[in-house]
Amino acid sequence: MTTAEKLRKEGEIKGEIKGKIEGKIEDARKMFKEGFELDVVLRITGLTEQELKDYGVI
Repeated sequence: MTTAEKLRKEGEIKGEIKGKIEGKIEDARKMFKEGFELDVVLRITGLTEQELKDYGVI
């Protein structure tokens, strides 16, 4: 595998991870709008309280 291929693959993986996190963040926003408690949102999404703060959800 060439360096360019490795970098391309690394970029793809980072993009997939970012997309999954953004999806979980959107789910958390919806859950809060529906009245879910913080502990439930954290347990279901697998996100941390700090991640929710970092993304401006709480």
